[in-house]
Amino acid sequence: MMSPALQPMTYEDLSQVHREEMKGKSLSACRPDLYRAIADLMVRLRQDYEREIAKDPDSIMSEGANQRRKNAETLVKAIMAVRAKKICTRAVNSADGANEELSALTPEEREYYAQIVELSRRQLSLVDRYRGKKTVTSHIDEPSELPESKVPEHEARIVQEDTYKIPETPAATDVPMTVDAMEDAFDEPFLEESFDDIPEPEPFSPQAVAPEAEKIEEPVTEKVETMVLRVLEDLPPFVGPDRDYELHKEDIVTLPTSMALALINSQKAVAINPGP
Repeated sequence: MMSPALQPMTYEDLSQVHREEMKGKSLSACRPDLYRAIADLMVRLRQDYEREIAKDPDSIMSEGANQRRKNAETLVKAIMAVRAKKICTRAVNSADGANEELSALTPEEREYYAQIVELSRRQLSLVDRYRGKKTVTSHIDEPSELPESKVPEHEARIVQEDTYKIPETPAATDVPMTVDAMEDAFDEPFLEESFDDIPEPEPFSPQAVAPEAEKIEEPVTEKVETMVLRVLEDLPPFVGPDRDYELHKEDIVTLPTSMALALINSQKAVAINPGP
């Protein structure tokens, strides 16, 4: 069973984590029990919604609790996806020799980071291993020290096929050449091979493409339709999708359409046409 968070997280805390994570390329510093705190919050939001549903499924309180629960789910998915992408980018850089700062990672993220670094090092050394060289971290052209029996069969076959033997040059022999043969040899045109048209390959570095991986797009959120209402009586405080409400008689307020309809149907408010 998951251990409880050190300190309860609120919906406002979750929104702040989302804002911090989306505005920069670097991992934002966070509490070490981030994921446990998020899980506790999601459980509490679900319990709040079920409690309001049990009281009155058509009430504005139950609709507000449901909207807040859904919004929290969207924020959590965005936070986890963005942080995972940033961690992967830093893991590839570290596998290529960079010195990455890890103070912003939670214990769970450090374990994830270590696994990605190990997989990235193996991927970056793939060509060297196929050529029978040491891993990319050594950069030394030496034969692999792995025993032949431990080399995978498909890798050994590729190495064997890619190994070229230089044919031995037969010993030169003294062959007499006549004057006519020498003249015929010099009459043949000599074609000089040009290498100008051969493009030179550009060096590849995972660090050069790493910034592209950090282009994080903010999640597209659905635009919530709203209505303008005039409140007909004092209402008890209730929870909305992004804030808490405490409305009184004759208040003019803008609410999400689903919540506004709940008040109108219960004859606690009337719609107002804001006009052009």
